[in-house]
Amino acid sequence: MFTVNTKRTYKYPVSLTVYDEHGKEISGKFKATFKAMPQNELRDLPADTLLLDHVLVGVEDICLTDDEGKELAGDDKLQAAKNDPAISTALINAYHESVSKKNRPRI
Repeated sequence: MFTVNTKRTYKYPVSLTVYDEHGKEISGKFKATFKAMPQNELRDLPADTLLLDHVLVGVEDICLTDDEGKELAGDDKLQAAKNDPAISTALINAYHESVSKKNRPRI
């Protein structure tokens, strides 16, 4: 038998591709820290609730900047990651993959 902490947090790699101001594709990887949420809590979230507001704890190995080029940190960095359309899509995909990838039956 093994023990699983149902209130755990864990780090998971996130792949990201964005386009710069010149249309150049930029790809990289960073790490996100997710919180495992019980399914009943996820089901009970209000319809206008964003998943990342509940499961994303932090991001690292990625530099996010404001309009003036200043590097963001702490809550500002976390909010910027959630608000960027490409980053938030990559984070949501990574979260879903992290909870299902290894637990899918092989066909």
